[in-house]
Amino acid sequence: MRLGSGTFATCCVAIEVLGIAVFLRGFFPAPVRSSARAEHGAQPPAPEPSAGASSNWTTLPSPLFSKVVIVLIDALRDDFVFGSKGVKFMPYTTYLVEKGASHSFVAEAKPPTVTMPRIKVSWL
Repeated sequence: MRLGSGTFATCCVAIEVLGIAVFLRGFFPAPVRSSARAEHGAQPPAPEPSAGASSNWTTLPSPLFSKVVIVLIDALRDDFVFGSKGVKFMPYTTYLVEKGASHSFVAEAKPPTVTMPRIKVSWL
């Protein structure tokens, strides 16, 4: 079976359009609407304190640390730092956390971590 060049070109364009549509649907997912928000309506924001109001702090608390160093390493798994099954890959870092001289925070992201759809949803 031999296809004409016009039929072949039409099939290629149709497949390309379908591929672009599938990509855009995945990259820009439809925003999820909460039914709870729709039932309660838009709640007015909490009133801001007046300009003349003072806080209940009379003095500043003393600092807990004299220095703060924030180390942020993107895409570094916690088991690469703290090890698994007793193996310590970064022993000094593990020692500081165990001693209490430093604190660790591990954030877990659920894929896909695409920023653009989140920005798009926040503007809707």
